[in-house]
Amino acid sequence: MRRVGVLLVGVLTLLVTACGGGPAPAPPPAFDPPTAFGPSSGTLLRGTAGSLTGSYGVRPELPVALDGTTIWLADSGGLARADSTGAAVAVPLPPDRWVAGAPRPVPAAGLVVAAAASTVPGSGTTPPGLALELLAVPRSQAGEPDPTLAFSVGAPLPWSEAPRSVRTAVAGVAVVGVGRRVAVLTAATSTRRSTVAVDLDARRVLWVADGVLAGAVVDGRAPDGAPPPGTPPVDVPVAVGAAVPPGGGAGYSPSSVVGLDVDSGARRWSADDGSTALSVHRAGPGTVTVAGRRPTSARAFLTVYDAGGGARNGVDLGTATAPPECTWDEAATTVCSGSNRTFALDAPTGAVLWSLPAGGRVAPAVTTAWHGAVYGTTVNGPVVVDARTGRDRNPAPGAAPVVVDAYLGVGAGAGLLGGVVVTPATG
Repeated sequence: MRRVGVLLVGVLTLLVTACGGGPAPAPPPAFDPPTAFGPSSGTLLRGTAGSLTGSYGVRPELPVALDGTTIWLADSGGLARADSTGAAVAVPLPPDRWVAGAPRPVPAAGLVVAAAASTVPGSGTTPPGLALELLAVPRSQAGEPDPTLAFSVGAPLPWSEAPRSVRTAVAGVAVVGVGRRVAVLTAATSTRRSTVAVDLDARRVLWVADGVLAGAVVDGRAPDGAPPPGTPPVDVPVAVGAAVPPGGGAGYSPSSVVGLDVDSGARRWSADDGSTALSVHRAGPGTVTVAGRRPTSARAFLTVYDAGGGARNGVDLGTATAPPECTWDEAATTVCSGSNRTFALDAPTGAVLWSLPAGGRVAPAVTTAWHGAVYGTTVNGPVVVDARTGRDRNPAPGAAPVVVDAYLGVGAGAGLLGGVVVTPATG
């Protein structure tokens, strides 16, 4: 009898361990930043990958965010959580929501947030309308219980396009006052754009700026702790974006760059009035890059601004007419590609660190940059270069991710129909 009892205990122990009752598996090795990737471990999105390979002046984008070894993504208007094999679990959403941009994990709030376009029901003679809505999901890891919607907050917009025709994005999340977290969302079509701020703690809309497309949310203070001479101090975080006249297209309409107080939506400053094809990207904790075309010459320009609207540096782009696209590596460097040229800027000052092509070396088409590494492709295939020096760190890394962290890279698969694949970091 005793032997049978021992045998039963042993079998039960094996069953409990097999059913997940044992210790959680150890995470894979972390590489910060990774410079080598193994074979694909899974496919997230299937179909053409042509728009993900990148080209000079066109930064590839994916509706994907990494949170360790967990992947959050927008797929066919929905929101999902996936693991490194590509196995995804959809977040149940109310009807008539359309998520088109990358979700954003907010670890300090224990949330993952996404921006969705949603339908405002009509009534009587009033037709249905459109809202920009924040969706908040409790942060969780792949393999944990299925994700669910915690809450949503919507702001009606003064336009009436169908949700699936609207591009949405989370421009950034900032801390205001004593620990209040504010998410800045955007919605855009070919002729309309709006920015909305939502207080994540109070779960309410703070303001709506119609006609403004925010590209970055930055800290209020200048990077060195003091604003440049002649610039008023700014303490509240600032949403920086392009203000385009109603009905105007983002590419050709005379526009301006504006800095909006994240807490109130008040306009703090304006610059580059009359310029066209404006794009704004975060360049550091308290700086942004602004690229566009000058109104008189149509020449491309690139300027680094701080949160107070002070110009840190202007980059000489020569005779180029196509504005470059820039990516902050979330450390100390911003990398830009445009007009067959790739160059790096020091994030706090905007000073140019290096530029390619030069010295017999070609310029990579940048897919992303992270923690001192720049990922991209050349005629020779994927490459990783050093963000501070421009020297090759790995001439054959195995992949050119568009989204990357210490564990995974996500980018275009091989071939025209390679889709979006996951590649584990190996070095």
